[in-house]
Amino acid sequence: MTRRALKPSARPLTDEDGEVRELTREDFRRMRPIAEVDPGMLEAVAQWRKVGRPKAASPKVHISFRLAAEVVEGIKASGRGYNARVEQALRAAFVTGGVPKAGAARRSAKGVATRQVVKRAAKRGV
Repeated sequence: MTRRALKPSARPLTDEDGEVRELTREDFRRMRPIAEVDPGMLEAVAQWRKVGRPKAASPKVHISFRLAAEVVEGIKASGRGYNARVEQALRAAFVTGGVPKAGAARRSAKGVATRQVVKRAAKRGV
């Protein structure tokens, strides 16, 4: 790297408040690519982007559906972490065969079947 590339410009790019002044053609002429000025910075950025939560072997899937207001209130009233408890209740319902077949909930009066499933899960402490 040449000494000229390291030489600071005659005028600082920022003022006392840290505001960047309007850049001139001379400022742009003096600029150099980051790979030339600090190659380690590119490596650090690449390494930083790799940091984070590792990918799950079987990631969860986001779905959306509507529930009766009283069901949602009951679930949320159970406290923090209710998403995990709802998942546990659904898993338990599938294992025990407590999940109604398609159309069964529609035949029930005002979601009675849904309320019964929620009540059974609450009794089991799920």
